[in-house]
Amino acid sequence: MARVDDLKFAAQTDKGNSREKNEDAFCVLERLRFIAVADGVGGAAAGEIASRLAIEQIEGYVTSHIGEGTPLSTLEDAVTLANDVIYQQGREDRSLAGMSTTVVACLLTNERVFAAHVGDSRGYLITPSEITHLTRNHSLVAELVASGRITSEEAREHPYRHVITRALGIEARTNVELGSFSWNQGDYVLLCTDGLTDAIVDQTIYAVISDKARALQSKCARLIELARGRGGLDNITVLLAEQT
Repeated sequence: MARVDDLKFAAQTDKGNSREKNEDAFCVLERLRFIAVADGVGGAAAGEIASRLAIEQIEGYVTSHIGEGTPLSTLEDAVTLANDVIYQQGREDRSLAGMSTTVVACLLTNERVFAAHVGDSRGYLITPSEITHLTRNHSLVAELVASGRITSEEAREHPYRHVITRALGIEARTNVELGSFSWNQGDYVLLCTDGLTDAIVDQTIYAVISDKARALQSKCARLIELARGRGGLDNITVLLAEQT
């Protein structure tokens, strides 16, 4: 059994420069080696309620059921439950109709990162040599890039770059994307909302996180500082786990 102190965690959230409120939500359960972030869909009804519900339901399910199945099945069931709750509350309360949220959630061991996601919040793995995606955006521009119709650079400025194709709460059933990845001592897992990735590119993220002179919490603060300095048009949430 891996020790909890083999991992270090840090997190920070900020409403950014333009938003009146913060519709992001997150949790870090160090004992269970679990992290998650959710981003209420911008412009939709009650986004902050949807993101909070997602984190509450997923956190509660993982806490109660961890160890009963595989890590991926636990994550899938937790995210599916969150979708059910958000969808039903949106149907039962007209003031909440249409609320939805993205989510990325991870369970960590010393050998593997188990990830589940819906929407365009992101997970990254940062090693000493590179930064790679743990998730792929469920968005219109991601589909256009995958089909070769636009480039990654064009996607950053595309007028429909914020149109997502999958989110919790939109439909009675959702398709949860799952993945399992290896990681090692000295690596980092980053979860973040698109307030970060819309503002700064992956190589900037890599440069901050790979800076050994900067403490873990300071890495989170620096990423948010950079995102705010480059517009900060959305809420920004950053979660980091380091395998020590």
